[in-house]
Amino acid sequence: MDMFNQRKKSTGRKKIEIKKIEKDSNKNVTFSKRRGGLFKKASELCILCNIHAAIIVFSPANKCYCFGQPNAETILTSYLKGTKDFNPTEPIDKSVSYNDVLDREYEEAIKRLELENKKLADTETIAKFWKKEDWWNESIDDMNNDQLEEFMMSMSELRWNLAERAGARVMMHPMQ
Repeated sequence: MDMFNQRKKSTGRKKIEIKKIEKDSNKNVTFSKRRGGLFKKASELCILCNIHAAIIVFSPANKCYCFGQPNAETILTSYLKGTKDFNPTEPIDKSVSYNDVLDREYEEAIKRLELENKKLADTETIAKFWKKEDWWNESIDDMNNDQLEEFMMSMSELRWNLAERAGARVMMHPMQ
């Protein structure tokens, strides 16, 4: 045998089980290799299909990596504006910034939180009202619209339950 033609036999590519990697150093190595492959595939897809794409990933060390064709900011700006205009020459100060989006989402979340807190307070008020043993004797003059609606629904439910029980009783003990 010729010594120059001999190759060391390798195990080749192996299929690995997809599961969470526990060791931090292994996570970082795997992320680096796969990130490169992901960006390469995205680049090929953009070239082959003549499309625009953006990918944003965060490493296990919380570093941000971006890929974009023509660039990530142009794609994201277009997405946030809801347009299909991919003008990479647009000045950055005219585009929608990520911080603006986060600020808007934060303000919307605060409004939703305030609304939920108001609903919770109303519900607690109603719950206190209904915990009274003789709630059906309460004056309706001091109730707001929500409380009146709840009162009406509770009265209907009470009436329904009484009718059901009365019907069940009649069935269990028919008159002779």
